[in-house]
Amino acid sequence: MEGGDDAETRRVLAFLGAEWRLADRFSLPAEAFLPVFFSMRFGGAWSYAAEGLRAVSVVKKTTVYEDDGKGATIEEIYLLVDPEVLSEEGAVARLEKCGEEPERLLVVRPSRVQVRVRRGVRVLVDPARREVSAGEVAGDVLTFEGPEAFAVAHEMEHLEAREVSGRRLWEFRFV
Repeated sequence: MEGGDDAETRRVLAFLGAEWRLADRFSLPAEAFLPVFFSMRFGGAWSYAAEGLRAVSVVKKTTVYEDDGKGATIEEIYLLVDPEVLSEEGAVARLEKCGEEPERLLVVRPSRVQVRVRRGVRVLVDPARREVSAGEVAGDVLTFEGPEAFAVAHEMEHLEAREVSGRRLWEFRFV
């Protein structure tokens, strides 16, 4: 193995170690953070369920621009431990791709979702600074709107072992 490969391997291992220490910092089992780790690596929302533990990650993206037009897209990844939907409002028709489906489906999702969580953690990923920070979310009731509400609704379907269903793309007509 060449020296450069060794250095890269050490960086990867250090990053993986930092991820797992994050769970320790919040006194949560490491697997509770798997959805967050997947959101960081692959993007999007994720869910995980095991005996006595359910966890969802929801990603909120905000692009911040400087005066010169340069900027960065900050990602807020919310970890919802043992989420329970309290209320849903609205009905938004949208195309959605789930890893289990071969193509996108037309689904209807709520535009606003309120959830109660046992614990909530907010992980902030700043690509401009190349920093990841995390903090406890105050309170046990969180409200998500728009894309984040869609993600919560979708991931709750997975946690509740409900089938993600909708209309197929080939049911559309060209006009």
